[in-house]
Amino acid sequence: MAVAQASVPYFDMGRVVKRTFSVIGRNAVTFFLLALVPGLALFTISWIARSFPDRPAGFGQFSLTAIAWFVVTMIVYLFSLFILQAAVIHGTVADLNGKRAPLLNCLMTGLSNLVPLFLIALLVGIGTMLGLILFVVPGIIVMVAWSVAVPARIVEHTGAFDSVSRSRDLTSGYRWSILGLFGAYFLLQLAIGMVYGVFIGVTMMTSADGLSAAVGVTKSLPYIAASSLVQMINAVIASAGIASIYYELRVLKDGIGPEALAAVFD
Repeated sequence: MAVAQASVPYFDMGRVVKRTFSVIGRNAVTFFLLALVPGLALFTISWIARSFPDRPAGFGQFSLTAIAWFVVTMIVYLFSLFILQAAVIHGTVADLNGKRAPLLNCLMTGLSNLVPLFLIALLVGIGTMLGLILFVVPGIIVMVAWSVAVPARIVEHTGAFDSVSRSRDLTSGYRWSILGLFGAYFLLQLAIGMVYGVFIGVTMMTSADGLSAAVGVTKSLPYIAASSLVQMINAVIASAGIASIYYELRVLKDGIGPEALAAVFD
């Protein structure tokens, strides 16, 4: 244990990033298949939304059937995201022990943790929102402090409140580093958004006619499909990244290796 702690004396952001993408590379097929359900749901949401008028004159312009499908697919999308996050975390932790977690095992982990993950998301969402209202900074602190509540639940089988408390304890002393990783991810997202903007011709100097044409492109089948794919890739990266952060913190705080983490899946 002492050797493990001495070998990882500080939170290494580079190591976390490398571990994240290495795990994704080794489990690309499994993670892609897991992302299909939320991806298809997101595609359906975007496809239905394109039929809504940009400036409705009244409620009568909306199709009640379209609205119903929109609500249903939105619910499916949100809950499938919880399942995806838990499944990818399961696969990531198992991979850290040199194993390939079967697709079915990952999926069952996601399904069995659906209710606790919903409660955790509710707690973190409310806490972050209240913090943001209180001059923004407290919200960022809460978001970082509670960022590994989900992997704590998946690996340690803690309840919703205990998972949040466990996350607060694990992130203590390393929150600046974690915030730095979140900042890097945000910049990556921003860069992707700028590439998309250039792709559809949206810039700060775009004319009104050009902007109208660009909006039309965003409602096309290829663009909606590509956008859904990118969002699912981002969801997989975020889930594997959170699992990698959790692993790094467990090594730093508890001095354990991957075998101890992955043993819970045996």
